[in-house]
Amino acid sequence: MKRLLLAGCVFAAGGALLGQAEPDKSYFALGQIDFGVEGTHADSDSSKFREYRELPNGPFLPFLRLSGDQKLRYDVVIENGFRDDARYRVFVDYEPIRVRAEYNSIPHRFGNDGRTLLQEASRGVLVISDTVQQANQAAIQTQFARSPAGVNFAFLSGLVAPQLAAANRIDLELLRQRGFVELGLTPGHPVDVKFSYFQERRSGNRPAGTSFGFGNVVESPEPIAYRTQDLGLSAEYARPWGLVRGAVHYNTFRNGVDSLVFDNPFRATDSTDPNAYTAPGAGSINGSSRGRVDLSPDNKAATGSVGVLFRLPANSRFTADASLSRWSQDRPFLPYTINSAITVPFRADDPANLPAQSLDGRIDVKTVSLLFSSRPLPALGFSARYRVYDLDNKTRRIDFPGYARFDAVWEPIARTNVPYSYKRTQGDATVTYDLGPATLEGGYRYLQWDRTFRETERTRENTVIGAVNLRAVQWMTLRASYERGSRNHDTYDYVRGEDASFGEPAPAPTNLPALRRFDQASRTVDRVVALLQLTPIADLTASLSYGHNKENYDREAIVDPSGLRYGLVSASADTFTAEADYSPGERWSVYGFYTREINRNFQRGRQSGAVPSTNPLDDWTSNVHDGVHSFSLGGTAVIVPEKFDFRAMCRYQNFNGNNDLASPPGGTPDVAFPISNFDDTRTWTVSAELAWHLAKSWTVAAGGWLEEYRTNDSATTGLSNYVPGSFFLAANDGSYKARVGYVKASYHF
Repeated sequence: MKRLLLAGCVFAAGGALLGQAEPDKSYFALGQIDFGVEGTHADSDSSKFREYRELPNGPFLPFLRLSGDQKLRYDVVIENGFRDDARYRVFVDYEPIRVRAEYNSIPHRFGNDGRTLLQEASRGVLVISDTVQQANQAAIQTQFARSPAGVNFAFLSGLVAPQLAAANRIDLELLRQRGFVELGLTPGHPVDVKFSYFQERRSGNRPAGTSFGFGNVVESPEPIAYRTQDLGLSAEYARPWGLVRGAVHYNTFRNGVDSLVFDNPFRATDSTDPNAYTAPGAGSINGSSRGRVDLSPDNKAATGSVGVLFRLPANSRFTADASLSRWSQDRPFLPYTINSAITVPFRADDPANLPAQSLDGRIDVKTVSLLFSSRPLPALGFSARYRVYDLDNKTRRIDFPGYARFDAVWEPIARTNVPYSYKRTQGDATVTYDLGPATLEGGYRYLQWDRTFRETERTRENTVIGAVNLRAVQWMTLRASYERGSRNHDTYDYVRGEDASFGEPAPAPTNLPALRRFDQASRTVDRVVALLQLTPIADLTASLSYGHNKENYDREAIVDPSGLRYGLVSASADTFTAEADYSPGERWSVYGFYTREINRNFQRGRQSGAVPSTNPLDDWTSNVHDGVHSFSLGGTAVIVPEKFDFRAMCRYQNFNGNNDLASPPGGTPDVAFPISNFDDTRTWTVSAELAWHLAKSWTVAAGGWLEEYRTNDSATTGLSNYVPGSFFLAANDGSYKARVGYVKASYHF
């Protein structure tokens, strides 16, 4: 059997991936092991270089496979063995039991070498040295007594700069460990019964936004200790007329860290006053010595599903599926605040003063899916689908007499939880007719959303679809389609969604009457997709594709006196792709592609204070234009038949974004300016490998790649650890240039 070594994967002649789980039923035994040494160097400690992968310095095991069909059928595959990005797969078939198992390890590195005053005293508790807290509080009190206006950024920055210079370093990263086992109890029988178990663990930390007020935001490392498990039992009964299936699943989520407690860099003792949420500044230097936020709560879900498929006359088929789920969580509430100084109207740090001790949350989810397809005539086809997803939030509403703003001050503004619910109903029908060199297609799609506690109770979207497939000549096919959709809503109450969270009606609407949420606003949608596939000569395949999507949110009746629309006004996306693959023989082949993407959106807003502005001079606009160029070129060559193979590849992507922010002169903002470095990034990679086939069972390869990533984003590039009103971890996820080299051997047996 001939094999081609390509990037640590093995392909059998004919294109079948040997790493697939289930081997052929004929008697055989085979195996392969790839092993070698790898060296890696990068010019910076950017987390982007290893964001989702591990690149070792030293020995590595990129691939191992053992499979056969002797007394039992088995297939064992290891990819990136014993690494953080490893993948293990096992298949065993030993009548009457069939086992499939898989384990994946997935790293996610958010940023390296962040700087923070916080230290982890225990899981979920971040502290700052008492000496630092007390010194900062004393210095701020002294300055405030001398001159409240002197408690400004310059003063605070000078206070914390030496502390940050000696601060702790931290890498922000997660490791996801996913395992799945499926046990087939009755393979090959009319009733196929399977038992499955899934588990995912997430451990590590990620950046989180925490705050003591508008003048004291503290980015903190949020501890992650998640465990998700799912137990499933399914059965399927297959007969010539169709099949019946059913399943039950029980899913649990457990968070090993209930809450995150973090110290205030500027206070060592608790205090409060009406303006404490602005501290530290000229208005106040009070607040809590610690903050606390609730983290993802433990929850569970139980789901039952049934389905049936009928094979009908006239090449017809009918499928129906339904499921019912119950989601629930009842974790105890945290107190209003951790600030012991807030005692009016009661001790806000005492959980006994809460109106309820837990949420007792419950959501019921019902789904129904129906599908009918038929081809009564060779040239005529028809299909229709109907789907309903109904999320019914049955959680009780709990009235809270107020809340502690930023753990700094009690606000006697009654609030209530909002159990949002929605129902999504979709139906579509498609008719196709084959004319020989062309196939015509027409269709209709209906989408309806029913919502509770949102600005609209119901939106409806109607879409008509037309498509044509042309096969005018044997070496060319063309498919083109066009969709036109229109969405409308019932009465749009711009204060209803916001007002639902207040214990009493809000004193005044804080949204503009003309503001529209983009997921509920009336709109029109135009979509065009075209794909041209070419095979002009025997060894050349090529394709050209184009996609266009345009959304206009301009069908709304104008309700603002200025005559302008607010929110998202328009959005569009255009994509062009060209691909080609040329393989004139067994000696060499080349491939390449190029993609051009253009994304645009335009939105309008208005700057307001405590009272909504009615002055159009306070407006601002954002006109975003993103352009992306991507291309790749590669190929393989047999230098000496059955001795030396060579492959090479280069890949490049350039993302150029621009946000043309603008505001009229004389208004409240009057500071908007265009941002040209709006998430600009550029990445290129060049790789090559030379393989030497020493003998029938041995192959030795040497290779490597160069990679460069450059980013220039106004919001993140060059971020400092302390800026006005905010502490940032400022972890390194920026530019890098790296090179990787390796030597490896592959042994087939």
